[in-house]
Formats: sequence, C-alpha cells, structure tokens
Amino acid sequence: MPIPLYSIHDLFVSKGNEDTLTIKQFDIHRGACYVFAGRMGSGKTTFLETLYKRKKTQRGEIKFEEKDIHKYSNREYQDQIAIVPQVFNPPWGTVRNYMSKTIGTFSHIRNADKRMDEVSKKMSLTHLLTRRMKSLTPGEMRWVLLATMIGADSKVLFIDEIELHLGKKDQATLLSILHRKINYDGVTLIASTQNKDLLSRIASVTITLENGRITSVRSAGKKKGRYSNRKRK
Repeated sequence: MPIPLYSIHDLFVSKGNEDTLTIKQFDIHRGACYVFAGRMGSGKTTFLETLYKRKKTQRGEIKFEEKDIHKYSNREYQDQIAIVPQVFNPPWGTVRNYMSKTIGTFSHIRNADKRMDEVSKKMSLTHLLTRRMKSLTPGEMRWVLLATMIGADSKVLFIDEIELHLGKKDQATLLSILHRKINYDGVTLIASTQNKDLLSRIASVTITLENGRITSVRSAGKKKGRYSNRKRK
C-alpha cells in the first residue's frame, strides 16, 4: 500500500459545547481528487480548515507525509498547500499585483510574473489584471482566487465550496483545468461542495458528511460504501 499523503486519526473538533467534527480514521492519497459533500453545516469547511491548520483540534492526529502537521512550521507547511476559501477579504491594489505577490510566496516558483501570465492566459482573465481587487464582482473575484492558487503549483489544492459564484460555463472550464492538474501534474485536490454530482467526472473519492461525521465513502467506479466511525484497531 502506498504511504498516504494525509493520515487522519481520532479527530475531534468542537465549538463551545457543540461537536462539529468527529473522524476516527481517514487517509488521503497523492494525485487524486477527494470531494467532501454535504449540506451547509455538515462539517465540510471545518474539515478542510482543520487540514490546513486554520481550525484547532481538541483531540486527534493529522499527519502530512508521515509527519504531524503541527510539527511543520507554518511557512514550511503553507508552502506545500494552496487554499481557495469560501470567504476572502480582498486586499487593496490590482489583480496583477495580488496574483504576482501571492504566487511569489511559494518557494518553488522561480518566476512569479511569468507564472502569473501563464495562468492568466489559461484561465482567460488577462482583461482583469489592471482592475482593482476590490472592484471585482463575486464571480470575478472567485475566478482570480482560483487562478492564483492553481498557478501556485502546490502539492495540494484546497477549494472550499467549489461551485461558489461560478456559472455553468466557468464550472466546466474549471473542471477541465483541474482534471489536467490531477492527472498530469499529480496535484491532490481536496474540495467541498453541496452538489457532489458536479464533481463526479473528476472525483476519485466522494465522501458524504452529515452532522460532522462521515456517513459514506464512494470511490470512482465503485458502489457507495457505508463508513464506520469506529476507530480501527
């Protein structure tokens, strides 16, 4: 068996007196697309935020490449993951400045301006580069965020509520680009959605969450299986 990229054990996250996420055991492997599906409040965002260290855990262990994520420095860990969150507060300045500066924070990117130009052309947003970030519509803002994080060429790409603010045409374009990133570049995509059918074409594994617990796991080409919240021995 290949070594998992992420290995989650006995994970428990709460907010006040409310249990928001409980996962006993789950592995995420390289170069695949993991889709976390469920209604609003099911725990999707909490799970993603826990994986990228924005949400504290009350119990449990998350390993990334066989090392506890909390033993990585923030800089070391953030250099390997790219994040498209649900909520984003845009900075002042132009789209060009934002994209170039953000892509340039990843140490493996040699030439941020060149990479920005490449991904801007690929995602047809060159006409937005001189616009102010704060002047963009929600759809334009989302597209810029997606392009920036796709352009980062990280090992892992997180996208929370992947369909947010995107029309059907942009959704189709995005899925085509992500398909290539996964299958040709070996990127691991971890995405959440309220519409699991949207990602059925590229999903390697679809995980359904309800009330902060995994209720089913379905691998591509296989029937949906029931998930046990009992810890493996």
